[in-house]
Amino acid sequence: MNAAVAKVVLITGCSSGIGREAARRFAAAGYRVYASMRRPDPDGAELRDEAARRGWSLSTPALDVTSDAQVTAAVSALLAETSGQIDVLVNNAGYYLLGTVEETSPDELRDQLETNVVGVLRVTRQVLPAMRARGAGAVVNVSSVAGRVALPVAAPYHCSKWALEALTEGLRYEVRPFGIRVTAVEPGPFRTALHAKERRARAGQRPDSPYRALVAAYDERSNRLRRAEVGAVVDVIFRAATVRHPRLRWPVGPTSFAGTVLRRLIPDALYEWAVRIAFRWGTMRHTNPRP
Repeated sequence: MNAAVAKVVLITGCSSGIGREAARRFAAAGYRVYASMRRPDPDGAELRDEAARRGWSLSTPALDVTSDAQVTAAVSALLAETSGQIDVLVNNAGYYLLGTVEETSPDELRDQLETNVVGVLRVTRQVLPAMRARGAGAVVNVSSVAGRVALPVAAPYHCSKWALEALTEGLRYEVRPFGIRVTAVEPGPFRTALHAKERRARAGQRPDSPYRALVAAYDERSNRLRRAEVGAVVDVIFRAATVRHPRLRWPVGPTSFAGTVLRRLIPDALYEWAVRIAFRWGTMRHTNPRP
């Protein structure tokens, strides 16, 4: 694929993990890649160096999905450089907020939704007019198995991914007549920086938290999870973006079958019982001090 006819992809959140590897995958396939991130310097230096060595068409524009001004500037600059061409948008930017519902402040939840949901809306709205004008395009939203289930201590993150699932499905119906394909990729646990960079609700870090035993059980289970190599989810993202008739949802990786298929079949009462057993919450509640 030469530069004159190269397809164009914009990917958000490329400083590490899934975003960075997706940028490498599209670049290796001959795409003109805009691997956006909040801090291109220094976070994008390694990716740019690799692109230069391999002859990839790849740049790392500054784009903070929570900033109207940055999103508008980055997308406008991209469209100016490509004469209005953008073939694929991969909405990957996001972070993981860990905290019980009681200990998560309204501001902390707003911040989580601002990045993981409103940020997707903000970028997508800027890109859609160009895709509609060309009568083609693909939007891939990196959701999560967490958008299909719920667990204690992770409700803020689950909220954001459940909302993203609804946003994705609604958008899919709306833009299909314009030739735009919309899909959600739902990774299970992968070896990325998501948990290494996770944020925790401030109130939950108090030593007198009534939920400290539950959080400890969550951490224990999280640390024992089998995490797959990120290449598997990147392959699914690429396929979802390039097939002619993509499915609405693409679960991939560990826990994806249990989280997407089995959860639909299991009655709520049975699922709740399994969660209590898994986190030993039925016994821990009696050992916590009363407020």
